[in-house]
Amino acid sequence: MKKFLKITAAIFLLLLIFFVGLFKYRQYNANQIYVPKEATAIIKISIDEIYKSLATNMLLNIGYYLKSDTNKKPEISKGNFNHGLKIPASIYFYTIKDQPEMALFSHFKIKQFNDFETFIKDKFGFKILKKKDGITFAGSRLRNVMVCYDMNSVAVVISAEVRDFNAVLVDVLKEKNFQKIGNGKFKSITESTHHITYFDKENNFTTDFNHGEINIEAAMANQVIIPASKPLHKKFNRESTATAWLNADFVKAPNKKIQLKNSTLERDSLLKYYKGYLDFEWTNTITQTDSIITYEYNDDFEKTAKVTLQKRSVPNLILNIEANQNLLNKYLSEKQVINLDSGTISNTVFPLYKVFVGGDQNQLQLTTKKNNKRDSIKVPANEFFSLNVDFVKLNASSSIPGLRQHLKLFKHLELNGTSIATKQIKLNGKITLINTQVNALYQLIKNF
Repeated sequence: MKKFLKITAAIFLLLLIFFVGLFKYRQYNANQIYVPKEATAIIKISIDEIYKSLATNMLLNIGYYLKSDTNKKPEISKGNFNHGLKIPASIYFYTIKDQPEMALFSHFKIKQFNDFETFIKDKFGFKILKKKDGITFAGSRLRNVMVCYDMNSVAVVISAEVRDFNAVLVDVLKEKNFQKIGNGKFKSITESTHHITYFDKENNFTTDFNHGEINIEAAMANQVIIPASKPLHKKFNRESTATAWLNADFVKAPNKKIQLKNSTLERDSLLKYYKGYLDFEWTNTITQTDSIITYEYNDDFEKTAKVTLQKRSVPNLILNIEANQNLLNKYLSEKQVINLDSGTISNTVFPLYKVFVGGDQNQLQLTTKKNNKRDSIKVPANEFFSLNVDFVKLNASSSIPGLRQHLKLFKHLELNGTSIATKQIKLNGKITLINTQVNALYQLIKNF
């Protein structure tokens, strides 16, 4: 028996060493890729790190995954997704100077040409646009995804802006004016083991899909706000559907305007009255009564108005802004944003619900419930910004069609912002799913 256990342990150890070595080798090869010298941002998707996270989660929840496989739709099979590409340990997308900011480019090696061409035609409905000098150009129906390829490689662009990318795609295909990623300004991204990593000149973001949660981190350049040195925030109701607060001033920006439907607000004019703090809270659901006006003809064929009262459920929303209320109200009234006579926001500015204007001389309050009580108690915090959303309560109270279906997996969102250096802030966020045991990415894909 001891001999059997020793042999089993040795086999397990050898397999472990083999797979660790394999992953290391794949990652080494992935980091030998070339990217444009004029790349302005890089997105790294760590395929092997995602695989490892999924594999670990499968071992811990094998019953769930076996059940999922049993219930899998028959038409979904591995053969249907034979894409013909060589998938490295990490995939890199990049934006390029003088190209649209939202255009993402990448380069892949082709493992099996016929499988690849069949895949883009059958699975994505790509149409062959033209062939020239051994290079084929193809695109999606909307032309927001374009590829150009030869027998060995393919260049891809995904863009929200439709334009002619043929010339730059050929450069990407031929890796013209490229350099090894480890030799340029994005060298540090090769060391990242996060599932998704984004780097540009001033910002970086990471995302990881773990057991029942999605973790987000960001370090960003900050030229817009001035966080409070000792942040405070209102003490919120624990049962609220959503809360948010910001303890920061805004940097002045001359000539910046906020365009509403029937008026234009000057940003700096608003900031003159703002006193460095605002918060938002969605507590529960309340009832509002609307006046519905219809017209009908009387016996004398005269058109008369008929007013009908209609009750409806709306969220109890409260927005508090520390400000010189009298001067801010006067400015907003002049811009026809609020009506001082009725004490409400103009329905052309916010047509969804009736929003009442209240507060005191040091605070403007906008709320869907008239005469909402103001809680002036504040508590200290390490963060200058925070956002919390209870998706379970949001789903229960929401009447927006389709919203429940999209949010049914989610339980809670928490996002916090701290100041880490002069003109730099850090965001930490976590999205918790209802099922806290199964990998979040698997749940998202399964319910897509």
